[in-house]
Amino acid sequence: MRIRDLLEPKAVDLSPEVKDKEGAINRLVDLISSTGCINDAERFRQAVFDREAKGSTGLGEGVAIPHAKSAGVSYPGLAAMVVRDGIEFDSLDGKKARLFFIIASPHKASDAHLDVLACLSSLLIDPSFRQSLIDAKSVSEFLSLIDKAESAEKDEEQSHEAAPPSEGGYDLVAVTACPAGLSHTYMAAEALELKAREMGLSIKVEADGAAGNRNKLLPEDIAKAKAVIVAADRTVRMDRFIGKPLVRVGVNDGIRKPEELITRALSPDCPKYSLVSSTESVSLPMLLYRHLMSGLTYLMPLVAASGLLSAFAALDHVNGTDVGFFFETVGYSISILLFPVLSAFIALSIGGRTALVAGFVGGVMADLSGAGVIGAVLNGFAGGAIAYMTAKLARSFLRGHDAMFALLVYPLAGTLGVTAVAEFVTSIPSSALDSWIMDFINQSSPASRALLGAVLASMMSADMGGPLNKLSYAIGVLMLADSLPESGAGGLVMAAVMAGGMVPPLAAGLASLCARPLFSANERKQSLGAIGKGLLFVTEGVMPFMLIAPSRMRFACFAGSACAGALSCWWGCAVCAPHGGIFIIPLAYHALNYASAVGAGTLTGAVLMVLLRIGVKMAR
Repeated sequence: MRIRDLLEPKAVDLSPEVKDKEGAINRLVDLISSTGCINDAERFRQAVFDREAKGSTGLGEGVAIPHAKSAGVSYPGLAAMVVRDGIEFDSLDGKKARLFFIIASPHKASDAHLDVLACLSSLLIDPSFRQSLIDAKSVSEFLSLIDKAESAEKDEEQSHEAAPPSEGGYDLVAVTACPAGLSHTYMAAEALELKAREMGLSIKVEADGAAGNRNKLLPEDIAKAKAVIVAADRTVRMDRFIGKPLVRVGVNDGIRKPEELITRALSPDCPKYSLVSSTESVSLPMLLYRHLMSGLTYLMPLVAASGLLSAFAALDHVNGTDVGFFFETVGYSISILLFPVLSAFIALSIGGRTALVAGFVGGVMADLSGAGVIGAVLNGFAGGAIAYMTAKLARSFLRGHDAMFALLVYPLAGTLGVTAVAEFVTSIPSSALDSWIMDFINQSSPASRALLGAVLASMMSADMGGPLNKLSYAIGVLMLADSLPESGAGGLVMAAVMAGGMVPPLAAGLASLCARPLFSANERKQSLGAIGKGLLFVTEGVMPFMLIAPSRMRFACFAGSACAGALSCWWGCAVCAPHGGIFIIPLAYHALNYASAVGAGTLTGAVLMVLLRIGVKMAR
């Protein structure tokens, strides 16, 4: 299969009338739809915009390759477009995009078409080839240039196919991978190969794409290589590189900075990869956060169950009845599990299965000593560390015969170790800090609580799924777990966090309904969907509205969330579960006030969005 098998003449436009990024994507979708490979154009269009919202596909050097996998695609297809004057596309290098390709891929991609896409991505690395496509005078010339370049590429591949690096192995080995496994994966691989060839170096690159590993690295390739480059935006197998000098970056750096990566990898100062001290650019706070989130994942369903049952038991027509007593008893029983489960799965994330017992014991100790959720978290980290070190020492001394100790020594060592840490290190300070936080929230003035609510709620829309958003949500869940089976201060904080997450999509949906001319056709189609997602506390529903003037739209979301969070805390609203949105509001403490807070935040955000869109339109 060749590129021309996917790229039909009618899917090429050399003089489109587009003025911005949204118009370019819409035109590309229309072009590829004309080939018949799309069975649901709007579904595929939305998939492309959703992919774009996660990160620009403007690769730099004037090239943009929007793409998406979608059930709206019947079979693979390509479309191309040239905008000679260029348009702003949020490209990585800040330059205007002039050459566009769009890739439509079904969920089950064939190996043959992925080879074609890999070839196209490789060709676009060559600046003279890109420029020749931009300068093409007709569609037939455009396609002829691709045919000639593809033939030359295949001839070159065959001439190099069987040429081994040397008896000493490759100078470098590398892995490239992007989330979709399409263009970025192969462009990074080609950029590294071309640059290495220019520098007189041998390299083998494993392209970990949608069809699996291409050019897979063999153990002997890795063993003989002088260094390793991993340019990937998703998880790849790293343990095979232990002991090798390694540079770990994102896939875009593989495309844009191949010479810098090669130089860094071959530098005497390049650190060697190990499981303990990874050369990945992950800071200690990020590692700790990942372990915390592992515990939080297992905690959330229990928090929801305990909170909802306790809230049902407190309803006027249920409270005091046998049914109410049953709900209250079950809710309280579940709440006893919260700290042990949180602590145990933090420990599991650090030390593996041998750390589970130590983690559970740490959670029980936090509960018995009144150390609260802070004590449970600290004991979870302590239990994981103790179990990890115990297992490591056992493996070192017993040389593979440590399995017999798994049922006796590991649990006992973990239990005694974490009990000692809880009793003599974490319990007293954790208990004091936990009590101070709860007292501060419960006894503070409405104005102080409003400020706290504004900060936590605005964090939910500050970076849309980034570290601040996740930190705010984690604080809400942990505080709620610390208060159950009563809602208390934790319910107050969780209410502000949930309001902050609901407002952005609600505001965007309302604004696009009320001021339709200011929003694109695609945005108007997403209006009701965004409102629905907002009601369900799915903050990502706002993403399709962030493509135009993203910084201004983010400010509107930020202000609306802060308003909702501040009013929620000012009125003393509290919720009983860490998720649910509109379904939780009837069970909220001061439910009408809470609904009013969310409504006020939505209105604030929507008004600001409209005003800021008017400003953008006037500026144009």
